[in-house]
Formats: sequence, structure tokens, C-alpha cells
Amino acid sequence: MPRVLIVDDEEPLRASLSYALTREGYSVTTAEDGASALEQTRNRLPDVVILDLMLPGIDGMEVCRRLRAVSDVPVVMLTARDRGQDKVDGLTVGADDYVTKPFDTPELIARVGAVLRRRASAQRLLDEDRLLVQRMEDLLRQAPIPRMAAQERPQARGRLEGGRVVVDLDSATVLVRGRPITTSAAEYALLRILLSYPGRVVTRTELIERTWGPGAPDGHTLLAVHIRCLREKIEEDPAQPRLVITVPGIGFRYDLPS
Repeated sequence: MPRVLIVDDEEPLRASLSYALTREGYSVTTAEDGASALEQTRNRLPDVVILDLMLPGIDGMEVCRRLRAVSDVPVVMLTARDRGQDKVDGLTVGADDYVTKPFDTPELIARVGAVLRRRASAQRLLDEDRLLVQRMEDLLRQAPIPRMAAQERPQARGRLEGGRVVVDLDSATVLVRGRPITTSAAEYALLRILLSYPGRVVTRTELIERTWGPGAPDGHTLLAVHIRCLREKIEEDPAQPRLVITVPGIGFRYDLPS
């Protein structure tokens, strides 16, 4: 039974969402402020967090930022309809999706299910990568290959390398100049896809479908914001990217340093 944490300072909203999600088969806990949310996350390890931005004490942005420093739990942000910048800011600090208030409860439940499916899909990809690495290692143990010159050697098994950026497939972590950085599940997925095809253009549609699934609501907005966030973490100058390159009207390309 998936565990959901609802964080909102409005008791009627918490109660109605708890009721609706429980009817859909979720196990629900609630928190009324940021401090309680962080404590509940540590103690109950939810599978997804529904997080309001406007919280007393520690606000939703800071809660999301602190969660992202220690966890990849999916976060669905609740934002005010008349504050469009909240959406961009929420995605920037690591939220996986957003819903504007007032919202349709069935839509929110659908988005919760979608982020959980994306997380399960990302985990399957990681498991497949680990299985592939294990098979390669088994084959190499059974039939050792001749030594090769340094310039002929393939990339290390279980890693995707793009200059100073390395994706470790075994641990699902990203390193920049040897130092691990924190990424959201979506940022990790996008980088993994782009680095799998260095120098090749990957279309926006392909990136959206492989990261958020076919028909993802606001897919192009999600992609634009997460690409911006990714550049801020791996580029020396995010305003003039040299790694993640925009191909106008088509998509994005990862350029290996020359």
C-alpha cells in the first residue's frame, strides 16, 4: 500500500484529501507545517509527498529543498493559481509535479499515481542497468578480452561519462569533477538519457515520454524547467551551456568536451 504524506496548514483540505486517497488504497499521514513534515518524512518514509507552498514556519520551498538534500521521494507541489512563478520555483528546488489551487481531487490523485509510476519506472531502469552490468562482468570473467591501449578502452562498466560529468548507474548518482551532486529523479533520468546518446539529438517528445510517460500534463514546461535545473548543476556557465545543448525546434543534445 503506497504511503502518502499530505502537508498543508488547512485542516479541511487535509481531511478531504486523506479521505479520498484512503478510498483509492493509499496509506495516508498528514502534517500541518514544515517542521512536522520533515519529521514525518524521517520517521514514516512516505512514497510520495503532497506539499503546499504556503506553510507556517518552514515554507514549502525550504521543505522541498531539505528533502531533496537527503531523499529522492517524489513531491507534488500545491501552488496558488495566481502565482505562476511558484510553479517554476517549485520545480527548480526539486518538486516532481505541481497542482494549482483550487484543484480537482481526481486530478491530484491521478498525478500522485503518475509520479509513483515514474518512480517505479526509474527503479526498473536502474535494475535493468545493474543486471546488464552483472551480465557483462560474468561474460568478461568467462572469456577475458585482450588488453587494449588506453585510447581504445571503453567507458567503465556501470558508468556513463561526459567529460567532467559521470552518471554512476549502479548507485544512480551523478558526479561532477568527482564530487556527487543532488539531482531529482527527473533530472537524473534526463541526464541518463542524453548521456546514453552523446552527440545525438534527442527529441523533446522522446525525453518527455521516457521521463514522465506519454501524455504527461504540461510536459514541455516540466522539461524546460528540469533542463534548466540540470544545467545549473553540471554546467560551468548555465547561461552559456557547453554540455546540454538546445537544438531549436527539435530537442536537446549532450556534447562531449573536445
